[in-house]
Amino acid sequence: MGEIGIRVEKNVPCSLADGTILRSDVYRPDDEKRYPVLMIRLPYDKETPRYYDEYLEVPRMVHAGYVVILQDARGRFASEGEFYPFMHERRDGYETVEWAAKLPYSNGKVGLFGMSYHGYTQLAAAVERPPSLKAIAPVMTGADLMGNFLGSEEEPHPSAKLETWVLGSMLEDQLKREGDFDEEKFQYYVENMAERLSDAPADEWKPIKDLDPDSYYFDFMKGRLSKAFKDHVNLKEKLSEVDIPALFIGGWFDGLLGPTLEAYQTYKGTKMLWIGPWTHEEMTGRCGERFFNHAASNLGVDNIADPTEIHIKWFDKWLKEKPMPFEKPVHLYLMGQDRWEAFEEWPIQNAVMSREVYLHSQGMSQSRNGDGKLTYQPVSAETKSALKLDPNHPVPTRGGGTLIAGHASGMFDMSDIQDREDVLVYTSMELEEGLPLLGSIKASIWASSPSELLDISLRLSEVDSLGRAYNIVDSFHRKKVENENQPVCLEVEIGSTAYTLKKGHRLRLDVAASNAPLYDINLNNGTTTKTHTEGKSAVEYLYQGGDKASKLILPIAR
Repeated sequence: MGEIGIRVEKNVPCSLADGTILRSDVYRPDDEKRYPVLMIRLPYDKETPRYYDEYLEVPRMVHAGYVVILQDARGRFASEGEFYPFMHERRDGYETVEWAAKLPYSNGKVGLFGMSYHGYTQLAAAVERPPSLKAIAPVMTGADLMGNFLGSEEEPHPSAKLETWVLGSMLEDQLKREGDFDEEKFQYYVENMAERLSDAPADEWKPIKDLDPDSYYFDFMKGRLSKAFKDHVNLKEKLSEVDIPALFIGGWFDGLLGPTLEAYQTYKGTKMLWIGPWTHEEMTGRCGERFFNHAASNLGVDNIADPTEIHIKWFDKWLKEKPMPFEKPVHLYLMGQDRWEAFEEWPIQNAVMSREVYLHSQGMSQSRNGDGKLTYQPVSAETKSALKLDPNHPVPTRGGGTLIAGHASGMFDMSDIQDREDVLVYTSMELEEGLPLLGSIKASIWASSPSELLDISLRLSEVDSLGRAYNIVDSFHRKKVENENQPVCLEVEIGSTAYTLKKGHRLRLDVAASNAPLYDINLNNGTTTKTHTEGKSAVEYLYQGGDKASKLILPIAR
């Protein structure tokens, strides 16, 4: 397009069928031609620089021949109406797509882009199938974000995610709109948010109860949501009927990687998947204490400049009918090899073999100084290791994909956590060759609980030559058991990765009964800190060997 300028129009109104007016900022080439439209629908203020030149660079998209529209969602910032999470995004998305298609500078073709909540707004619009929507690009998101914030019934409750989101991202604008904004009180709670994530019970969380006692936060936390609402906002099953081309992008240390992969696998239409060494906060290659090269530029096997160019190439195909430069649909960054590789599918089948690794101990696997081992051969003798859970001293959250205040995502040294006596640790021998993990890591864990709730936190890490243990994947699981102190088997997925452990390093699994404040804490009496405060210290047991051989199932690249 040469040096053509950018014409900017602020707060352009979009009138919906119910009379609500949504407002958008429009960035377009400074001429009288018609162009395809790329639009983002978000609840976080379209004026924020992050959405103009950080996550993606709007000027480059305009110079590539697009009208770019940034729209405040219903009930947020400049838009009218009342915001309620997820409720209106399907119909509002349909109407705004068709509105954008009819703008005088639009050629009638529309694409949607955005990450996290505004990734969900794309999927919500797509299931309504607006005729003018030709492609979407959902990044680090999911088809059931409500479930990711709240957990399903009997699952651990990631209450700190909802607390962080509502207080940190949503409440200020809402209180200002209602004319009930006490800035001093609000800032006090925001500045102390990280420390208050441990406050219990979570369903009476004081910061939000004090600032906004009628908040939708309490609808979610107290289970006051109708089945009709849940069915409407959960898009998982509906994605199997959508045939609009979709570009999915995830991060190996993003808290929404699991939902992103689930949405990708469910999606019916033509689709592409990119996963880099990224967190929800940034796509530079910095993941906690580790940095990965070729993560911010020269991406993929085709050396694409950056995420903005990935989007431009994708939309050029579907909105401009240009050739697609990518031969394969799945593009993964292989951590530990510092390179990208392209594949035909996810999950990867032909290039991966499954290997079982067994937990072994004489019952003294507490801490990394204990006798816990990972072995390739099962052990005939059954043993069990005591796993203590003291609700007043839970194992702390660190690294991974956290998405909570005061806790950075990515890779960190876990060795001090693995020194705790309430953490079971199992470590392999030094690897005789590199161990390339590629896919979903699963586990079969035998355990028993002294109460009706059995909680298990699992984390896989790489131990280097200095004894530092850097996390690779982690997960948290809860099972309601029928018989207390009786062994049950948990068949679980720990997480997905593409990570190669180095020769001479060791593989380690640590197991705990808590991960706080990310998840509500089991009080060992049938309740958790989601709804109660009083608990007691107790002991779960993890079983090894014999008929109760706890094990990992590793996906290893051939």
